[in-house]
Amino acid sequence: MRRYVALDLETVPDEELVSAVDGEPSRPYADKLGRLLAARKAQSGGRSDFLPLPYHRPVVACAIEGVERDGALLVADVSCWTDRREPEERFLARAFAGLQGRTLVTFHGRGFDLPVLELRALKLGLSFPAWFSAGRQAGSEAHQDLFDLLTAGGSTPAAPLDLYAKLVGLPGKESVAGKDVSLLYAQGALDRIAGYCMTDVVQTWLLFLRYRLLEGSLTPSGYTLSVASCREDLPALFAARLDPAARAYLSGFLDRCARFFDDLPALQLRQAL
Repeated sequence: MRRYVALDLETVPDEELVSAVDGEPSRPYADKLGRLLAARKAQSGGRSDFLPLPYHRPVVACAIEGVERDGALLVADVSCWTDRREPEERFLARAFAGLQGRTLVTFHGRGFDLPVLELRALKLGLSFPAWFSAGRQAGSEAHQDLFDLLTAGGSTPAAPLDLYAKLVGLPGKESVAGKDVSLLYAQGALDRIAGYCMTDVVQTWLLFLRYRLLEGSLTPSGYTLSVASCREDLPALFAARLDPAARAYLSGFLDRCARFFDDLPALQLRQAL
C-alpha cells in the first residue's frame, strides 16, 4: 500500500534576515522590507519583487495524506500547521519525518516548498539525513512535482497552478492569492491563509489524480473512485482537523469544484468510446 502526502506552504519574509541585510538597526521594519522589495523590483526591470528563497519563512503548511489501494488513491487525512500553533522546529521535524516512506506530491515543490523547508532547517541547525538520501534526489519516485510532470521536466513552457486547475474544471485561485499572504499575516488572518493554502492542496491533489489518469497509472474506474473519495471524505476531515475559522473560509469550496466532480460520467463515456 503506497502512501502519499500532498503539501503546500505559505510564507512571509524572514524578519531577522531582512533586518540583517538592511544593516540599519534604527530603521523601522516596514521601511526595511519596503526598501528590499523596491530593490528586487528594480533588479527585475519592474517585473517582480519576489524575494530569493532564503528570505521565505513558512507561516502555514497544509497537507492531504492519501493511500493507493486496490487501484485507487484514497484520501486518508488532512492537516494544517500555523506558526501560531506550534514552533517552527517542531513543524520541520514532523514534516520531514512524515515524508519517510511516502511519496510527496507538490506543484513546483522542487523549486519552492522543499528548498524553503531545507533552508529553514539550515538556519535552525536541524538534520534530516533520510530526506537528503532519498526524496531530494532528481528523478526520485519519492517526489512527484506536477510542475515538472506537466512541463516534461521543463522542456515545455510552464503555467501557474491557477491555469492548470481551471483547465480541468477546478476553481483555481479565488479571493486570496500568494501575493496577499504577507498582508493577511500582518493582520493576524491566519485562518484565511490556512483556508487558502488548503484549497491549493486540494486542487494539487485533484490535478495529480487527473494526471495519473492521463499517463495511465490510474484506470478510469480507479480515477473515479479516487475523485469520489475527495468529494465524500474531505468534508468530515475538514470538520475534524481544521479550526472553525479555516473551515469557514473553505465553506462552499468543494461545491465550487462541482464542474470537476460532475465531469466523471462524461469522462467514463469518452473512455468507453
